[in-house]
Amino acid sequence: MLKKLYQLQSIVLLIGVGFAWFTVYQDFSRFYGIEGTVFKIQDCVLPNPVTTPCFWGAWAFLIAFIWSLFIIKQADVIKAKSEKKLIWLLIASVLFAWGNFGYVLYSFLTSTTGSTKGCSGVLTTNPFATPCFVGSVIFLIALALALVIKHKEVRS
Repeated sequence: MLKKLYQLQSIVLLIGVGFAWFTVYQDFSRFYGIEGTVFKIQDCVLPNPVTTPCFWGAWAFLIAFIWSLFIIKQADVIKAKSEKKLIWLLIASVLFAWGNFGYVLYSFLTSTTGSTKGCSGVLTTNPFATPCFVGSVIFLIALALALVIKHKEVRS
């Protein structure tokens, strides 16, 4: 049962990696189409993707996914300690993601135009359709799964 949970954890994080890096790819494509370069940081129509929360969240997903694969390959004695460290990374990621979504939601709710800039720098009329929200939910699911794994490790 525990082995399946470790695998499920990796699958959830892989989904997060795919979603996040696809979003970053779209952001870079959009940015390059407007600016003609990926190296411009200041005075941009849209923010350079390396300055957006999506870019850094994508790295967090990738690191957590790779970490989860290492946990699967480790001996049972070491897994619990590695899982605990992964939980700390996921807690930080959840706080980062929900903090960014919270800012987008706050901006939307206080906007007088009915739209706001999403986490990718694109205008949105629905903060729940932004990559920040989807990434936040995936991080939260991954954290919940990691906590279930930790609980089962303690009990076995």
